[in-house]
Amino acid sequence: MENFEALILPLLAVGVAGYLLGSISSAIILTRLFTHEDVRSHGSGNAGATNVLRVAGKAASALTFLCDFLKCAVSVALGYYVLHYVCAANGVDTNLARLGMYAAGFCCIIGHMYPLYFGFRGGKGVVTAAAMMLLLDWRVFLICFAFFLITFAWKKTVSLSSICGCLVYPIATFFVTYFLDYRSGALPPVYVAIATVVAALIGATVIIKHKANIRRILAGEEEPISFKKKP
Repeated sequence: MENFEALILPLLAVGVAGYLLGSISSAIILTRLFTHEDVRSHGSGNAGATNVLRVAGKAASALTFLCDFLKCAVSVALGYYVLHYVCAANGVDTNLARLGMYAAGFCCIIGHMYPLYFGFRGGKGVVTAAAMMLLLDWRVFLICFAFFLITFAWKKTVSLSSICGCLVYPIATFFVTYFLDYRSGALPPVYVAIATVVAALIGATVIIKHKANIRRILAGEEEPISFKKKP
């Protein structure tokens, strides 16, 4: 594609910015503010909203969820507007500005999992991945969220529900972008390919971060989530 090489450095730049934003671990920060504890030393050891619920309560967990969502939203928006400017300035199809959203969002998820500011020990990327799904394509998000809800209603475990949503993510991305966007002429084929590959990488990365949960699920030891206050 003509002038596509002009996008390489901007994609790297928004990726670095997304990683640095993702490294801001609200789970660690808020749990320290609420309890003066490190959330990674309690519960599942995960720096995410579910473990914050166990360790610091509903308010801290809700704030963690919101902050994790917002940092991905900021990353994705930054990626889009930077790439849109570069595409317009270099005569590249501005539809490809959406690739900046994928680059920044994916790197934000990696930053959440391996935060630079907290010893590279972070969360599992479920909320940030969900935020990226929603912001990139609400149709794909609804499909993945439906699988999440069905699994959660069945097993009441966030980990298994998240794994199921991630398994569906690249499949849903391909079918939606290919059959609804590319076939209608709305997006170029390169977008379908890159979107599907990145969705597969995100899904695989989140699932790999759940390897301990998978072992517990297979052993029948994964505890269901409870929103009831413990006595």
